[in-house]
Order: sequence, then structure tokens, then C-alpha cells
Amino acid sequence: MLRIYTLQDFLKYPNLALNLAWSNPFAWSGARSYSYHIMWLRRALFIFGALNLVYQNFGMLIYLFMPNESSTESFIRQITETGSIMGLTMVGACNMCVLYWHGGRIVVLLDDFQLLFPTTYAQRRAKCAKRLRGVKIPHRIEHFAAKSNLLMKYTTISYMFAWAYYNSLPIVEYLYEWLTPDVELKYHYQSNTWYPWQNNHNTHSFIAFLAAYICQMQSSLTGVAFIMAAEFILCFFTTQLQLHFDYLAMALETIDAGAANANEELKYLINYHDKLLSYAREINDIFSISFLVNFFTSAVAICLMGFSMVMISLVHAFKYCVGLLAFILFTFFICYTGSELTDVSNKLVGAAFYGNWYDGNLAYRKMILFFIMRCRVPVVLRAYKFATVSMPTFTTILRSSYSLFTFFQAMGK
Repeated sequence: MLRIYTLQDFLKYPNLALNLAWSNPFAWSGARSYSYHIMWLRRALFIFGALNLVYQNFGMLIYLFMPNESSTESFIRQITETGSIMGLTMVGACNMCVLYWHGGRIVVLLDDFQLLFPTTYAQRRAKCAKRLRGVKIPHRIEHFAAKSNLLMKYTTISYMFAWAYYNSLPIVEYLYEWLTPDVELKYHYQSNTWYPWQNNHNTHSFIAFLAAYICQMQSSLTGVAFIMAAEFILCFFTTQLQLHFDYLAMALETIDAGAANANEELKYLINYHDKLLSYAREINDIFSISFLVNFFTSAVAICLMGFSMVMISLVHAFKYCVGLLAFILFTFFICYTGSELTDVSNKLVGAAFYGNWYDGNLAYRKMILFFIMRCRVPVVLRAYKFATVSMPTFTTILRSSYSLFTFFQAMGK
């Protein structure tokens, strides 16, 4: 059976992530609409989660500088515990700000990709035709839809497991102490965060614990949801660019330079390429600061979580192992999508060169020459002006994290 794809087939998981945060940072022509009462309920739940996410950054800093044990080992332990959890909240808050600050630009890009997406008529014609050449060849929509959705599916499962595991630990610790004789029962929180209702008189209050637990659970859910949302929207944009760059490469390979309309077809492909390059620049402008913050935060958080696992206690190893893997997955996802986009854009040089351009007239050969010269510079996403979004950057981040880990290890001895 012939399946017709729409842009919504690529937006399944970005929409899921935004729904987890009860968020709607941008409303474009293809977005789902809600009733008045549902919209206000979603807005109230989003405000509750966003405020908790922002507050937790300050609450952990307040707890860190509250008077506690003054030994060097204890202070280093508190820094590593606080810093590792703050990595999650800071990245989530940063991604939330990016999506809302650049919501208008993202809407324009979504509408542009909607106009560029192959129509139902074009998909039917491409799949029913036996042989097509030049600009009439089909897009590989099914391949890129399956590839991107599978990547986002497994990432969603990993993040939701990490969120459930992280928020279940306080309950597991309490049940363990309750079942162990001669152990004082006390409430444990997901992270060391100070709240105004906490004091020396209600440390064993179930109401105070429940309020803090719900706030931290909602904070972590909002943070994870915005981390996934930013990643998946980036994946959506890069997948769309890959889809069109791949189409452009195949069209260049199959174009007949000796045909009567070859010059017009090549001009169309050059304008098509211009449009894709402008979209790539816009995507990079939207996410460049986010890339920089995410990479720096990930490098520090991976180091601190690893230190907490190895140097403090076995309990902390179980607590932070999932967080460590989540941050590695988070960094890998971004770098992998950036590398995939660069690899697909690099196909254009070979596609243009290995065509039968020698059969074209002088104007055709001049156009293909300038096109090849422009394509020699690949499409690369950058973390502002400091690093490329690529797999080599991923290995650099891991090396930096290990170097920082050895520094903290030496400080702890």
C-alpha cells in the first residue's frame, strides 16, 4: 500500500517532548490546537514546572553554602553532588529559554520546510513512475523518517527510564531503612535543594518531604522534557536538511547535461541549494549558544557524576550512573546529528563532479564549476565560534571530562 508522508510524521517525538513539559513555545500552521480550558490547564502546569526548574538551580546553591561539615572531603563531595545535578537543571533551563526566545524563528523555519516538503501529488507521481531523471527523482522520505524516528524513540525511552529511576531512589532508600532494623528513618530527596519550608523542626515531616519531592519530580520532568524537545527539534531540522541534500545529490547525479532543458534544471538545483544553505545558517544561529552551553555543562557534569560514583560511596554510584549515561547520550545525540548533516552535504561535490557535465554547453559547465567550488565548504553546525557539532567534538568533550575528573580525584586525596 502506498503511504503518503507529511511533515507531522517527523514531528511525533518533538511534540511528545513538548507535551511532557505541558509547553507550546511556538504555534505554527501545522500545530495542534487546544480548547480554552485545556490551554489554561497546560499553561498552569507548565508555569509550575518551569518555576521549579529555575528555582532548583538557586535552591541547590543555597544548600551548598549553608553551614554544614567543614572538612575538605565533605565540601568536595557537596560540590560534586550539587554540580552534577545542576548540569541537568541548567541544560533544561537553557533549552527552555532557547525554544521560547527563538520561537518565532522556529515557526518560520517550520513553515518553510512545510512548503519545501514533497506534496502528496509529487510523492504519488514519484512512486508510480518507472524511471525519473533530473529534478523529478523522488525524495527518500521513508528512509529518513524511519531513521530519525528510531533514533528519537530510543532516546526517549532512555531519558524516561533515567527520570523514573532518579525519582524512585528516595522511596527505595526509605523502604530500605524501614526494613532494616536499628536504622533511623529519615526522608531523602532527589537532590540537595533548599526550600523555604525546610527547617530543623520538620526534618522528619512527611508533608514537608512530600512537597519537596513533588517539586523536584516536576522540576526534573520539565528539565528532561526540554532537553528532549531541543534535541528532537534539532534532529527534525537536520533530518529535513539531510532529506533535501540527499535529493539534491541524486538529482545532480541523474541530470542529463546534454538535454535541451539541462541549464534550467541546474539553475533550479542551484537555487534549491541556496535555500538549504540559508536554512542551515538559520538553524545554526538559533542553536549555537545552546550548543556551547550544552557542551560545557556536559563536560563538567560527566566529570562530577563520575567522581561521585567512584570516590564517594556505592550508594552514589547507583544514584549517578544513570545520570552519567544520560549526559553521554545527550552529548552523543547532538554531535551525531551534526555529523550526519555534514556527511550528507559532502555528497554534493562528488554528485556534481561525476555527472556528465562534459556533455553540457559552456554555460552549463561554468555553473557546475562554481557550484562545485561552493560545495567544497561543507555544512557544519557550530557551538558559537568555538567548536563544531561533530563526533570529533564528542570525543574531545569526553577527554576534557576525564582530565577534569583526574583533577578532582587529586583534590580529594
